[in-house]
Amino acid sequence: MQKEELKGILEKHTKWIKCEDGGERASLQGADLRGARLQDTILADINWFAFIGIVPNTRGKAYAYKITNSDGEGIFQGGIDYTKGKIFEVPEVDTDVDTQCSYGINLATFAWCLNKFTDKSHRLFMFEFNIKDAVCPIDSDGKFRVKKCIKVGECGWDGNVLKTTA
Repeated sequence: MQKEELKGILEKHTKWIKCEDGGERASLQGADLRGARLQDTILADINWFAFIGIVPNTRGKAYAYKITNSDGEGIFQGGIDYTKGKIFEVPEVDTDVDTQCSYGINLATFAWCLNKFTDKSHRLFMFEFNIKDAVCPIDSDGKFRVKKCIKVGECGWDGNVLKTTA
């Protein structure tokens, strides 16, 4: 994809986010952006959380999902049992927005979870987090990281909470 074409798509997306005339939701599905250094384009000021569909409420909090193995432990690095407790926090989170996967508690959009995992033996949890304390990498495909989150409950693969956390 050429830089000018991408710039046009993102200008329309910015208008769409602001509910302005001429706005259109961006679809970059199938676009090859590997190796693209996009910080010097219109993307420099994009709210990446809004771009991937994570929008905070009036209190600055938002909701996202976590996939675990059948035992409730994170599937990539493990170590945290998300079935125990309600508040989860790690000592630090990688704040580098140029790094896609890194340390912290990795959460994702529901779409990311569905697109990445078809094996329904995994478990799905919903968490609330503070947008200001989260790191959404530039050009995220729906995954981001937080330092702290609060478990809302376990979800079915339809995205709805099955049981809330007391």
